[in-house]
Amino acid sequence: MTMATTSSGPSPGASYFSTIHGASPSAVASSLSAATSAAAAAAALTVPPPPFSEESKIDTPNTSDVHNSSSALNSTPYLQSRLVQLRHQSQDLSTELTKKLATSRSGQSLLHIGPSLSTLPPDLTSLLEALSPLLSQVEQYESENRGELDRLVHMGREVQCAVKKREFSGQCAEIYSDLMGAEEVLRWKQVQQKQKKSEKGAGKNKKNDESSSSRYEYNMDDDDWSEDETEEEFDHICSLERAAYTTLYLLQELHNSSTDVSAMTTTPKKRTAQLSEGDENDGSNSNNNNSANNNLPSLSDFSSNDNTSLNGVVLEKSRFLAKLAPRIRRLESDTAKCLVSTLEELLVRVRSLMEDENDTNDGNDTGYDNKQQRKSQHDDLLLMIGHCLRGLALLGKGADAESAFARVAIMPIIRSKLSMGKLDEGGSRGECAGLFFLLDGIANTISTMYGSILRSSECMFTNETGNGFKTLVTSRMEVDLVTCGVWVPVATALMADPGIKMAIFSPGIANVLQANYSALDTFLSELASSLLRQSPQQQEEDVKKGEEKTSIETGNFSHLYFRPTIQADAIERAQARLYAHPTTVDFSKRWNLPIYYQLRVAEFCKRLDKAVEGVCREGWTADVFTGDAKDGKKISDTFGYELPFFFELYDILLSMWKSDVYLRPLTHRFLRGAMQLIGRVLAFVKDGADGKIQFGGTDQQSEAAMDSSETSVVTPAYYWNERVEDIAVVSWELTILETCLTHDYLDYVANTVCPNDKESRQSTHNSSLELEEIRLLASEVLVECSQEFSPLVSHSWNTLIVDRLTKQCCIPLTAVKGVAATYRMTNRPPPSQASPFLASVLRPLKEFDTTFSSRTPPQIGDLWKQKIVEAVSLKYSIAVEDLIATVKRTEEALKSRKTRKMMAGGMSDGEKVKLQLLLDYRQFKNDVEELGLESNSIEGIVKLNQLTAEAESLLPK
Repeated sequence: MTMATTSSGPSPGASYFSTIHGASPSAVASSLSAATSAAAAAAALTVPPPPFSEESKIDTPNTSDVHNSSSALNSTPYLQSRLVQLRHQSQDLSTELTKKLATSRSGQSLLHIGPSLSTLPPDLTSLLEALSPLLSQVEQYESENRGELDRLVHMGREVQCAVKKREFSGQCAEIYSDLMGAEEVLRWKQVQQKQKKSEKGAGKNKKNDESSSSRYEYNMDDDDWSEDETEEEFDHICSLERAAYTTLYLLQELHNSSTDVSAMTTTPKKRTAQLSEGDENDGSNSNNNNSANNNLPSLSDFSSNDNTSLNGVVLEKSRFLAKLAPRIRRLESDTAKCLVSTLEELLVRVRSLMEDENDTNDGNDTGYDNKQQRKSQHDDLLLMIGHCLRGLALLGKGADAESAFARVAIMPIIRSKLSMGKLDEGGSRGECAGLFFLLDGIANTISTMYGSILRSSECMFTNETGNGFKTLVTSRMEVDLVTCGVWVPVATALMADPGIKMAIFSPGIANVLQANYSALDTFLSELASSLLRQSPQQQEEDVKKGEEKTSIETGNFSHLYFRPTIQADAIERAQARLYAHPTTVDFSKRWNLPIYYQLRVAEFCKRLDKAVEGVCREGWTADVFTGDAKDGKKISDTFGYELPFFFELYDILLSMWKSDVYLRPLTHRFLRGAMQLIGRVLAFVKDGADGKIQFGGTDQQSEAAMDSSETSVVTPAYYWNERVEDIAVVSWELTILETCLTHDYLDYVANTVCPNDKESRQSTHNSSLELEEIRLLASEVLVECSQEFSPLVSHSWNTLIVDRLTKQCCIPLTAVKGVAATYRMTNRPPPSQASPFLASVLRPLKEFDTTFSSRTPPQIGDLWKQKIVEAVSLKYSIAVEDLIATVKRTEEALKSRKTRKMMAGGMSDGEKVKLQLLLDYRQFKNDVEELGLESNSIEGIVKLNQLTAEAESLLPK
């Protein structure tokens, strides 16, 4: 019975073994179960199995069958086989028990008794009976300690809940106290505002004649600005900023409380799957349950039941904050409104103070004490405005601060300066001649009156990275007065008024539109710099204030005031925010720039069309230049153009990038337009070179000019590709244009689009890498366009000029046939010099080469001359060959008739002709060499040499 009880579950001695040997209870339980199985097997060797069991009772149908089966079980063979089976089973269990004992710490401590199970006690039952009382006592001791530990942990958790409750109570008391304090500050402000309204209402009868804008004026004479009032105002505005801090803290607490409640209401994740996955290698789920049940309770471990009390404390705090939520939201709204109203009052006082200072500068007041007092008041106002801006930024109400600044400070200036009369000042109606000066006046006025506020705000809310490096980040600032406080109202005012909007953005005149765009682009590109940069006088004053010695007795602590320092990177960040703002994008879309480009291109095309018409009517030398005479002379002297047509073309190309024409957003369009104009000129030249365009007047025009009573000169019709001089001059002009496109014109375009000076580069709002990329793209476009010139120039020289000059040089070769007639039966002496016609063979080529030697394109070289000489010499050699053949036939005919006679000198007529041809050949060869060509490389000259070599012996010795 003891064995059955022991094997049915974990033994009480498991805790004892684990306590002594440090093993886990699961391992000990496994060892004991194995030992129990072995003992049961040993007992089975001596005690026969019971004849009847519960299963036999159920399965046995009657008594006779039971008797027969029992007699069969008691037979000797069966008992012997059963004995053998039990012995094998005992050995297997012993082996398994040994393995398990060897793999556990408790089993190793048992194995030190003997190397095998043979040394263990034969009967484990007696051992277990002896250990049972001890194990029971250990279990009882363990349960008592476990209960005491549970009681202590429960009491500790109650203490923790009490401490947490006390902590939350203190926090709630502090929250409520802060809420009451902030409400009291706002209540005092509301009382002060009511008093001011009542005072203003009492004085309305005295100021009925004042304008609507006078409600923002602040009379410095009525306020003595006593020290007590100034300190009280300082304290109150500081309290407003503190109220903003308190409001932000309360809002954060309310948000955290809501987050905690949401976390408690969510269903916690079950850990059953995690535990089963983590214990897969242990072997069984029972071991997992045992290890989980044996974990001791701890104050750091909280179950769902243990968290109930703490959750109740958190919920109690959340309910308290939920009751205060309406008051906190109202406090947020009232604090923002109070800060905005205070900021508006301070801005009005700043404006009134600066207006008085301007009157002082005009000579109305020259008192030194008054100036110092105003400077001190201005510094105090600047500090108070900083408190208001920081308070609004804390509440996330930066947009309200920007709106108040734009409404109270900027809009009065805009309304006083922006009108149609001032827009057209200095010019006729609709020209917007005064736009530049109007915008410049607005920027200067804002910088003078509110520049210190803008600089202070820019320094307070500048974005910086974690390592302190200020980057050109265009992210939204908490309070951005430069962009939203100044630029947005100015841009809105320009776009809101229909008359001003129409006059600026859609004037219908290209020059006016370009001037308006340039004025506004300059204003926007320099806005951040003009508003934030200090004047030299202000910088000197700040240096003096920083160097002033102060003392406690005088109470002058002005050197401790915050003085903003604006660096170049801060101005660049402000300018980047201006360009990135959506208002700037909308403002840019108002310009109808494609229409402006079409108007400009129409002007350029009209000039080019007139130039083409003039050239077609009067030839390439027609005076078609319509630009400034100084520009034409500069183009001629600098680049070497000769034809007025190309003066006009290059002047058109340059005018596209002048400051009064070029607009940066249209850079790609202007570059494309320049390429199109060049393409039109190339097409015009190609058509003329192919003989498709006729220059001069037609027959009808000539008849009309003859019938007209007025004297007029009409150029006869001709094709300029038939005149080698025109071909050469046009080719040279194209060569100059090609060189200019890839060098001078490229530099001119690049300096316009990507200026080199620093100030101009800032106006482009592009980085250095972007500007270099733009320069590279423009270079690639122009280089690609210039590649179309070389084939046309090469065709003009190597084809057109070669063909025309070849024809001219071949005309005198018809006289070669007359050499035989000169000596046939004339009894003339043998020749001693070349024929007279030979001097005119290469004369056209020599004269042309002399005239255009300095205007021959470098890529052409002498190839064109060699082609001409080769063609002429080949034709010359053919003529000589035919003549020699004729002479030989004549001599053969004379020999057959026996009428040949010896002439003077003993030389026949045929020999005289051959000698003349030799002399002509030598002269022709000398003329070719004078052109700078090698005669030996020309096929026709080599052939002439072979044809005239026979006459070498006829030369006088």
